Amino acid sequence: MIKRRLVDRVIEELQQRISLGALAPGERLPTEDQLTAQLGVSRTTLREAIGVLTHAGYIDVRQGDGSYMRSPPARDEPLGRRLRRAAAREVYEVRRVLELETARLAATRRTSDDVDRLRRHLAARDAARERGDIDAFVDADVALHRGIARAGKNAVLADLFRSFSTVLRETIADIARDPALAADTAPLHHELVDAIARRDINAAVEATRQLLEADGLLHLHEQ
Repeated sequence: MIKRRLVDRVIEELQQRISLGALAPGERLPTEDQLTAQLGVSRTTLREAIGVLTHAGYIDVRQGDGSYMRSPPARDEPLGRRLRRAAAREVYEVRRVLELETARLAATRRTSDDVDRLRRHLAARDAARERGDIDAFVDADVALHRGIARAGKNAVLADLFRSFSTVLRETIADIARDPALAADTAPLHHELVDAIARRDINAAVEATRQLLEADGLLHLHEQ
């Protein structure tokens, strides 16, 4: 029973690292010695946990080469399909709930590494907008918002946001390509990241609320 609890704990810890982006698709896992030291478990416990995650589709074990992260399993695809079928109002409501909460948690729990990562995404977003590269702009914008979700240190919420990011990408792309909607929200994005950096929860939430409105989505509430 004790061993079973240890295995479950290791599985949960590794899944959290996956959900929060500490272990990315295609990335090689640390060695067994490193992981056993980090997690404080035996090799047997670690190998059993790795076996469970391999069977679940999270990890690819390559004989003689090590273990690598795989792309997220297909089990979240039904949610993605459901989001793509949803009405615009429903998508807006989900986005509003997720982004307001991820901003609040990020301002509460972010690390200095999180802030550095957000500023890099922000710089990439600014540069792409400056040169008119819409695809790169959308990629950087989505990466920024996913980074905010990861900074909140809630693995379940980060997973939900990752599932939602496909729809978010489509929304941002539509707005970026529509001159009537493509307002310059760079100042608000900078305000948001700055608020998270200084752990100002109210300012982070307010900047997020203004961003949602500036994205041309507020009118959905009035339909």
